[in-house]
Amino acid sequence: MKILILGNSNIFRRKVYFALKKLKVAIEVASRRNIDKNFKIKKSYTSYEKALNDTKAKIVYISLINSEHFNWAVKALKKKKHVIIAKPITLNFNHTKKLISLAKKNNLLLSEAIVFQKDLRFKNVTKKINLKKTTHIYCMFHIPKLDKKNFRNFKKYGGGCFHDMSPYAAYLIYYFFNKKKYSIDYKKSINGFLIKSQSKNIFLDASFSFNEKYKNEIVIFNESKKYFIDYSFSPPINKILNLEISGSIKQKKRKIVFSKQNVFYTYFSEIFKIISKKRYNSYYEKIEKIAEIKKKFS
Repeated sequence: MKILILGNSNIFRRKVYFALKKLKVAIEVASRRNIDKNFKIKKSYTSYEKALNDTKAKIVYISLINSEHFNWAVKALKKKKHVIIAKPITLNFNHTKKLISLAKKNNLLLSEAIVFQKDLRFKNVTKKINLKKTTHIYCMFHIPKLDKKNFRNFKKYGGGCFHDMSPYAAYLIYYFFNKKKYSIDYKKSINGFLIKSQSKNIFLDASFSFNEKYKNEIVIFNESKKYFIDYSFSPPINKILNLEISGSIKQKKRKIVFSKQNVFYTYFSEIFKIISKKRYNSYYEKIEKIAEIKKKFS
């Protein structure tokens, strides 16, 4: 298996590279800046165009500034490459629809790399809870002020809290409310946005923002139990993490300890299996539904 990485992003350097290395994938990188000398890279390019023209890799992972996702995804799909895109997949609904159409036309995988749901703690909780019962979900993802030069500070590069974090909100709604009648209330906050969504028995309250004290958690109340997941939207790969479960006042808080994990390892493992089986329809459907949810935020 061989993969071409377009871009040398922070998420590639911190997590994606190590997941692919563990999977023993041959990695090629196209980057306009220096690549870590300690990384074992099969081939490197300084031109994205040349990389797409020359590579024998059948999979392209796009990890560029947000404003470049759509154009390079189109080019990769036209080169008959399976395409994985770091979130957000694109900056608008119409561009996402065009990518889905192009992927379908060429029978290629298209995936947005939203991976928090691959966390073993999230999987554990979602297996335990009964969504037919009253369920309250509270989420917060706040990050401190970014470096002045970070592209996410610039609207022309597709920056801003909405583009960066709305994929998390959309996926939560997709997961908990799929095939249910539900409402969405979207409001801008000082540094980000708030989401309230509810069905007959499921209630979601979520807050996402830049320039605030770090918070990264999901709390779920279901059948008299409280489930707490910290570092939920971006679990670190070098830290042992806990799932906290508590019930009534008389019951002691219980912690389930999980060994170190890289959610990108799980994600790419699943992606490679899907490609080998050539079953892409569920990915097309998921991307389209999540794009439709995000469209309701505006």
